Amino acid sequence: MQMEQAGTPVAEKEFIYTTPVVRGLSYKLLNPKHQGFKRKVISCWDFIEQSIKRANNAEYINTVDLVNKVMQGQSDMWLSVDSNGKTKGCFLVAVAQYPKSVGIFSEATAGKFNFDDMFPKVEQFYKELGYQFVEISGRKGWERVLKPMGYQVKNITIVKRL
Repeated sequence: MQMEQAGTPVAEKEFIYTTPVVRGLSYKLLNPKHQGFKRKVISCWDFIEQSIKRANNAEYINTVDLVNKVMQGQSDMWLSVDSNGKTKGCFLVAVAQYPKSVGIFSEATAGKFNFDDMFPKVEQFYKELGYQFVEISGRKGWERVLKPMGYQVKNITIVKRL
């Protein structure tokens, strides 16, 4: 459900996709061609940093790495925005490329979200683009949150530093 005016040039659209405000939040996919793109990405710095710390992944990746992926078009950035347009959270999505299937995976999520509202919209957006699955790595609590939406645990990641 795109909310822009018909005939608006792509470079002028701030967001590629926008959901209506539900329960106080809207979800917006940043347009990398918009002049305010870099400013919006940088405004999510603290959210990305929080996500990396909470995921205990700081020894593998940092905020600069993920910001660069968004800036280079390797990842999408979604914003959680309140009814006043203030950013309340950021969600980074990248391509999960496997030999038999291509989907998306969550790289970072932090801030305020109503996942029951957001995930169906994000899923539908990427499904219409031809992606076949969503993959999310996270702490144990994510299983409880996402199970009612049809997500299932496929594996457990165990790490040992060499």
